[in-house]
Amino acid sequence: MVTLQPPEVDEIELTLLGPGRGECCVLHVGRGEWLIVDSCVTQAGHPAALAYLASLGVPSSAVRWVIATHWHDDHIRGFAELVGECSEARVLHSAALENDEFMMLAASDPDSLTEQSSGVREMWKTWTLLDNSGRDAPELVSADSRIHQRQESQTPNCEIWVLSPSSASVAEALSGFSALIAETGQPKRTIPRPKRNPSSVVVWVQVGDVIALLGADLERSSDELRGWQAIARSSGRPTKKAHLVKIPHHGSEDAHDQVMWDDLLVPFPLAGITPFKQGSANLPRDTDRARIVALTSQAWLTRDKAFARPRRRPRAVSKTIEEATRRFERLSVEPGRVTFRCNATQPEDWTVDAPSPAIRL
Repeated sequence: MVTLQPPEVDEIELTLLGPGRGECCVLHVGRGEWLIVDSCVTQAGHPAALAYLASLGVPSSAVRWVIATHWHDDHIRGFAELVGECSEARVLHSAALENDEFMMLAASDPDSLTEQSSGVREMWKTWTLLDNSGRDAPELVSADSRIHQRQESQTPNCEIWVLSPSSASVAEALSGFSALIAETGQPKRTIPRPKRNPSSVVVWVQVGDVIALLGADLERSSDELRGWQAIARSSGRPTKKAHLVKIPHHGSEDAHDQVMWDDLLVPFPLAGITPFKQGSANLPRDTDRARIVALTSQAWLTRDKAFARPRRRPRAVSKTIEEATRRFERLSVEPGRVTFRCNATQPEDWTVDAPSPAIRL
């Protein structure tokens, strides 16, 4: 149950929701304007971001921007519904998704895709919705792009930047999409997740004197033209350091790059993380938690476990499920929530609301 009041016009707020089905960031950038990055759905299957805003009495018309950082289903579940409800918002996604290869993948007989098609179906639904409603097509974003700057006469000031993907990362994504294009006549199947995610969108937001860095799922790379190395070395990005970070890729080791902490963040920043579980992957691991705590004592996890304990069933029912499926896991009842808020002129004075099942690391 949300107990918060809506933020004041001169306050910045970041609410992190997850896992549910996906994760999302809901950001108040002052003056009653909101940005939503990615999508997470509730147990009932509807966008958790909209439920959160409704609980504050904030209408969907207050959402000015909706961004899909990448196409994995653990980040864009319910994205099409979110876009449909936020009818006045600009819709943006990675430049890597607007190319012949991905369009062919998304358009290759959508009826042949299963519901677990790693976000391909969700992106197709989003594009179709925008086209049918006469709205503008999604805007393509890539590294070092400023997508908004508030007029000087309006306070608090606000700038929103996209820091990735780099051009090299977009090229890498194209190659990956080509390998996934279905051949005509193939049976119904799941489009697999790529092992790497080179084209995730990182968002940098400044409101007044306060800066937030939303890391999405961007991974570490030894190549200075990709990943966090490319961002740190770019001469086209804003250089001020963030006070608050959404830690990338559920805190996993493959997304940890010390350059992010050293070059893009103030020492000991506030941090938010969502968990993730699929098969043997259960993030963040104990080693991930220890690493994060060593970097900041102000880190919160939206939910201690990505899944609730499975309920007990009669043996005959459990046996039937085991015979019909390779693995059975129960989704968490509802996404957890962590809300960070402060006055736009006071980056050293935050309040954090993290009701159970959220925890502080």
